[in-house]
Amino acid sequence: MEERSSRLFRFPNGFELLVVPDRHAPVLALDLWVRVGSACEGPDGAGMAHLVEHMLFKGTARRGPGEIAREAEGVGGEINAYTSFDHTVYTLTVASRFAGMGLDLLADAAFGSSFDPAELDREKQVVIEEIRRGRDLPQLRLSRLLFERVYTRHPYGRPVIGREETVAGFTRDQCLGFVSRWYRPGNMTLVACGDARPGRLAERVAALFGTRGRSRRPRGAARPREPMPIAFRARFEAADVSEVYWNLAFPGPAASHPDVAALDVLTTIVGQGEASRLQHRVKMERNLVRSVGAGAYTPRDPGLIHVAAVAEPELAGDGFEAVCEELFRLAREPVGQSELDRARRNVEADFVYQKETVQGQAQKAGFFHMVLGSVAAEEAYLAALQRVDARAVQRVARRYLRPDRAVLVALVPRASDGAWSEAAAAGGIDRAAATVRPARPGRGRRSGPVRRVLSAGTRVVLKVNPQVPVVAVRAALLGGTLREPADRAGAFHLLAAALTHGTRGASVFQLAQRVDAVGGSLDGFSGRNSYGLRAEFLARHLGEGLDLFTEVLCHPTFPDEEVAKVREDALAGIRLRRDNPASYAFRELEALLYGDHPYGRDVLGTPDAVAGLEARVLRQLHRAALRPDRLVVGVAGAIDPERVCAALEAALAGLAPTGELPPLPALPWSSGRPRARHVEAPTEQAHVVVGFPGTDLMAADRYALRVASGVLSGQGGRLFRRLRDEQGLAYAVTSTCVEGLHPGYVTGYIATAPDNTGAARDGLLQEFERLAEERVPRDELARALRKLVGGFEIALQENQAQAAHMALDELYDLDGCDLGAYARGVLAVTADDVLAAARQYLAPDRASVLVLGPAPS
Repeated sequence: MEERSSRLFRFPNGFELLVVPDRHAPVLALDLWVRVGSACEGPDGAGMAHLVEHMLFKGTARRGPGEIAREAEGVGGEINAYTSFDHTVYTLTVASRFAGMGLDLLADAAFGSSFDPAELDREKQVVIEEIRRGRDLPQLRLSRLLFERVYTRHPYGRPVIGREETVAGFTRDQCLGFVSRWYRPGNMTLVACGDARPGRLAERVAALFGTRGRSRRPRGAARPREPMPIAFRARFEAADVSEVYWNLAFPGPAASHPDVAALDVLTTIVGQGEASRLQHRVKMERNLVRSVGAGAYTPRDPGLIHVAAVAEPELAGDGFEAVCEELFRLAREPVGQSELDRARRNVEADFVYQKETVQGQAQKAGFFHMVLGSVAAEEAYLAALQRVDARAVQRVARRYLRPDRAVLVALVPRASDGAWSEAAAAGGIDRAAATVRPARPGRGRRSGPVRRVLSAGTRVVLKVNPQVPVVAVRAALLGGTLREPADRAGAFHLLAAALTHGTRGASVFQLAQRVDAVGGSLDGFSGRNSYGLRAEFLARHLGEGLDLFTEVLCHPTFPDEEVAKVREDALAGIRLRRDNPASYAFRELEALLYGDHPYGRDVLGTPDAVAGLEARVLRQLHRAALRPDRLVVGVAGAIDPERVCAALEAALAGLAPTGELPPLPALPWSSGRPRARHVEAPTEQAHVVVGFPGTDLMAADRYALRVASGVLSGQGGRLFRRLRDEQGLAYAVTSTCVEGLHPGYVTGYIATAPDNTGAARDGLLQEFERLAEERVPRDELARALRKLVGGFEIALQENQAQAAHMALDELYDLDGCDLGAYARGVLAVTADDVLAAARQYLAPDRASVLVLGPAPS
């Protein structure tokens, strides 16, 4: 579908009309999309969007209950509606000669529904019966159970249809309030596909929809980000079924992610059609399942990759293990060209077949426009589909089909006598992963990182480097500034500093002696997103070093007198921040950018909060954070991987965490909020920092933003050349790019004479603006790419750096086994990517400016 074949009209009141002409038949499909679905509801409002969808056909001021459907059917039309997590859609297909009547029906339903109390009571009962019916259908019941298990925080975990108790309690006033908030012209798009002249249709739509009063698109509550699973999870329920029904899912990307095309090819290869691997190898050759299929669900927010199967109870376990073997094989073995070609053809064919009807075209156009922003996204997707090769399929298989992220739900017959259980499924997936796992490295050779998952769920990433007899260990846990409420700011920094100040069996002095005895170092660390423990020691002391490391990690005592000392050091560190003007300026910029968000606070904390942090608080916090299934350990050096894993397994046995971490805060901003502040300080220079809201560690365009910053930084970068060499404004000038689990920022920094503050500020802003206006020349791009990759690879030489990188990447679900991911991501960035990222993130109206220095004269 080409962009030029469609026309988008936006009316003064915000209502949109998307027209896709197709005059091969005198038929017109009219789909009214409303930007509201069940994910917009709170827990107490579960099912409201779906109930309102039902009620829009139950009478208006002009038409009685059922008359809308009867009028549509009276001219041979088809009318229906559906609610999803993100949208509500009303569909009407009529002969094009009845287009005017069809438009009037939709407008009357959308803006004139009466919500008669008696009709509402009846319809609530209809929906409740629909909910009950879903519990009787194994596939529906299993689907709802799967989403509840996959989405533990995100609203996708709540059923679209709602729950009996919420639906039963809805009132007419609540329904009208919901409609008033969400059913506004500015929150709607009408997709018209078929026999229509765009201009003439737009005139009709303007009269019916475009005069309803101007309205802004409503803002929904921020949706919490779903934490990535860190260990296999299973949930089995007994049911009145004769076969075992099971669904297996892995967290997947959102519709806008560049991996979607490759995932569609992957799921087609593995589980769609008679020639798919699961159908051929698991069902037909081995007869282990009754039915099996796979797919990728990619909605507005991150979705999932899923496999569904039905099997005889006595074969369910074997069938599940066989399915998992085929899934994990995709990450190890490249697919053949014939399979690849078949899958691409089949995915493309689905698009072609949808174009046979105007209903199919309208549905597809609506999806691409509403979810991806333009019908042209379809062509972009099809182009990406043709670029999918065997390496791309293998890459997404490695990224998404990971056993430690799998979620399994199953309905088993009540009389099956435990033929297949949750524990058996866990064993099956482990055996399947081991079957296709790469060979384990030996002690005498260098190897790439490997991942092991201990019995308690701890992930260990190991890399054998036998050249130097040194071992580096890094234990990482989620925490840091991001998990600190304002009244406990600095808690994780204090915790990390106090970790090595005493255990059940050793004082701080005795620990220091033991560290010296293994020829190493041991200390805690804390940052914006995580905290933990790091150590380095001679390889010949591997056993003693690991014992010392795990003792400090698992059994710190945080003695009151030692915590008091560490607290005083922390308070002194906060005071000393002001002694370094550059560091002080960056801290003030973070406060300016982030406001009340934790990233706006110093990692060291605030004086008032730190002064109130007692030893008991640190003990409670560490016990809550130190859960084996949330722990990641990176180990690099001259090691025996099996010995390391055995030591960690023994040390973590019986670890019993208590409590929960503080919840994640809301995201800091949905758009740039430009601000300016001057902080007076008795400095010789003015320290100018301009900052832009950036992106997070999971974003596909983070590499492009890094490269954009790289173009500006360094002695060969634009800022140095233009502002120092050419204009002589400064000695120190640079750019930085920071990401996190929440969005980070990009900055430009310059220290200049106070009289040059304005020129320095304007010079920084102009260079960022240039990035958003013109493509970076080839030589500058190449310099930035080489600088970033070279610096990364140089920094990664040491075992400690490798252990840290592996542990933190694994903790943040970036695949700690893939040390080459950063270099590949950077080297793949093009000048067009940099331009697009700069336009999105580095536009002048997103810039905030912090000046630290003498008061303006």
